[in-house]
Amino acid sequence: MKQPFFYIPFRWLPFVMLCLTFAILQPVVLRALIPLPYGVLWLKSAVDALIMGGMGMLLTVAISSFHYARLDQYQRTVNYVALGIMYLIGWSLLSYFFSLLIFGLAQKRVVTSLIPFTTLVALLVYLVHLQLIHYRMVQTGSEDENRENMGGNPVSDLSGLDAEHNSALHNDREVLERVAVKSGQKIHVIMVPDIIYIQSDGDYVQIVTDQSRYLKEETMKHFEANLPRSQFVRVHRSFIVNVEKILRIELYEKQNQMLTLKNGDQIRASVTGYRELRTILNL
Repeated sequence: MKQPFFYIPFRWLPFVMLCLTFAILQPVVLRALIPLPYGVLWLKSAVDALIMGGMGMLLTVAISSFHYARLDQYQRTVNYVALGIMYLIGWSLLSYFFSLLIFGLAQKRVVTSLIPFTTLVALLVYLVHLQLIHYRMVQTGSEDENRENMGGNPVSDLSGLDAEHNSALHNDREVLERVAVKSGQKIHVIMVPDIIYIQSDGDYVQIVTDQSRYLKEETMKHFEANLPRSQFVRVHRSFIVNVEKILRIELYEKQNQMLTLKNGDQIRASVTGYRELRTILNL
């Protein structure tokens, strides 16, 4: 079915409503602060709403791309504070520049007096943006989890000749003993027992050790197929964990389990992943 020209995906509806509400309410507040015509104030609010939309999209891309939600509490807080500072500076500068264009240089003093108000508004909107982004990320994560759980274990679902063929491939596979990662002009050689876990990162994977994180252009499927099966388990579609690096396993939200690793990182295991982990650990 052909979508209408002004089609808005449902997941963006709360964000669009936030921008529209902001554009409607801000002129009322500004009219009480500065004695300028409503027409000019409406124009400024419309421009600020566009700035809000652009900043919100950049914020969504930044948080999703760098997987901030998967970091520990301290790292997440530091990153969000840094993002917030850049968000406030970007919003304030853009609003100041466009306000000068709208009001004219003759009203520079008035525009300058609005900087504290603009910064406060930007801070409040930033906090609302974070809530909307995290709500969407949690919702998406739950949907992915449900799809994974409904799909079951792909290997266990194979039957007949397909299962035999899959088993033959596994028997012929080459078990990795080390992983080479190129970084600039350097090549790091990581011994497999030193790997704590591997995390999916778009077209790359992050290989985490006690010393550092290494980014490698490879697939999770490659590592799942070639790492020692008695030592590494894909506990989630985005994580492969070294079972020897697991410190403890705790119940987390109904049937899910939270793995705490020896380096302090925590990883949520899916139902299917935890089932395989129990098999490896003989639980």
